Amino acid sequence: MREKLPSNSLGNVIQSVLRSLNDMEIFEDRFYKLNYRLLSFLGLWPYKKSRLHRVCLINIPMLSFNITQLLKMYTSNGNLDVIKEIIPIWVTSFNVVIKYYLFDLCVLDIKLLMDNMIIDWNMWKSKEEIEIMKKFAHSGRMYTLGYTIYIYVSMSLFLLVTFIPPLMDVIIPLNESRHMELPVVAEYFLDEEKHFYLIYCHMVVCVTITITILIAIDTQLMVFCCHVSGAFAVVSFRLEHFLKNDTTLDGLSDLQRKESYKHVSLSIKGHKRALEFVKRMESLFSYSLLMQCGFNIICMSVCLYQIKILYGRSVETMKYVSLVIGELIHLFIASLSGQTIIDHSSDVYFKAYSGLWYEAPIEIRKLLILIMRRSFKPSQLTAGKIFIYCLDGFSTIMQTSTSYFMVLLSIQ
Repeated sequence: MREKLPSNSLGNVIQSVLRSLNDMEIFEDRFYKLNYRLLSFLGLWPYKKSRLHRVCLINIPMLSFNITQLLKMYTSNGNLDVIKEIIPIWVTSFNVVIKYYLFDLCVLDIKLLMDNMIIDWNMWKSKEEIEIMKKFAHSGRMYTLGYTIYIYVSMSLFLLVTFIPPLMDVIIPLNESRHMELPVVAEYFLDEEKHFYLIYCHMVVCVTITITILIAIDTQLMVFCCHVSGAFAVVSFRLEHFLKNDTTLDGLSDLQRKESYKHVSLSIKGHKRALEFVKRMESLFSYSLLMQCGFNIICMSVCLYQIKILYGRSVETMKYVSLVIGELIHLFIASLSGQTIIDHSSDVYFKAYSGLWYEAPIEIRKLLILIMRRSFKPSQLTAGKIFIYCLDGFSTIMQTSTSYFMVLLSIQ
C-alpha cells in the first residue's frame, strides 16, 4: 500500500505551490508587464515557450527579411552604391537575428536570473528597502516604456517615408507622378511596380517583428540592470544606516549584538547575490553586446556617409537620419544601464566606509571590512571583456564611428 502523506507535508507542498504562483505574478505586475508581453509574443518567455509559434510567426519573417537583402547584395554584382545602401539596415537586422538566437539558447539562464529577481524581492522586508526596490523597478519600467514608444514611432515614420512622394504629388503636383520606393532595398525576383504593395506588406511585417525582438531583448537587459542596481542600493542603504542611532555597540546586550550581526550578514548576502547576478548577466549578454557594439559602429559610419552623399534628397536622407538617431538612442540606453551598475555597486563601498563600522565589535567589524573589500572594485557590464558599457564608452564609440565616417569620405 502507498504510504499516506502526512497532513503537514501536504500543507507545505500546497503552500510552496501557492507561493510560486504568487511569485510569478511579480512579472505580470505593472513594473514588468510590458517585458512579459513582448517576450511572450516572441515565444521567448522563459516560463512558457512555444516552438511552433516561434517557427511560424517569428523565424520565417525574420530570416526571410535578411535573405532578401543578402540576395540583393549578391545580384548587385559588386555595385558599391547598392551595397552601401543595404548595409545599415541589414547589419541592424542581422544583429537582431544573433540577439534572438543567443537569447533563445540561454533561456534557461535567463529563467535563473528571473528566479533570482523573485528571491531578491522576497529577501528584503523593511518598508524602506521595498521602496528602494520599487523605485528601481519603476525606473526599469519607464526605460522600457520610453524606449518602446520611441522605437515604434521611429519605425512607423521609417515605413511611412515611402508614401511621401504621392503625398507631395497632391500638395505640390508635377507634370508626372513621383516615384515611390520601398523602405528597404531587397531582392524578391518580382516586378516591384506590379507587386509593390505585396512586397511592402511583407517588409512591414518583417520590420515590425525585427524591431519587436530588438525592443524585447534590449528592455529585458535594462530591467536586469535596474534590478541589480536596486539590490546594490538596498545594501548601501542598510550599511549607511547601520549604527546610525548608536554611537557604539559596546553597551548592547547579547541579543542586540546577534541582531546586529544578522543585519550585517544579510547585507553581505544581498551584496554577494548582486555581484553574482551581474556576473551571470554579463556572461549571458557579453558577446551579444560585443557584436552589437561593432554593428553600431558600422551602421552609424555608413549612415553618416549616406547622409553626406544624399544631402539635398530629403526622402532618402530622412531614412538614414532616423537610423542614426535610433542607433544613438539604442547605444545610449545600453551605456546608461551599464553606468548605473557602476555607480550603485561602487556606492556600496562609500556607504559602508562612511558608516560607524569602526565602533562595531570585532566580529561585526570583520564582516564590514569584508564587504568594503569586495565592493572596492565596481561591477561592470562589458562587451566581451573588451569594451565597458558606460557614458565614457558611449563617447568612445561616437568618436570611433566618426573616424570611420571620415575614412569613408576620404576614399570616396
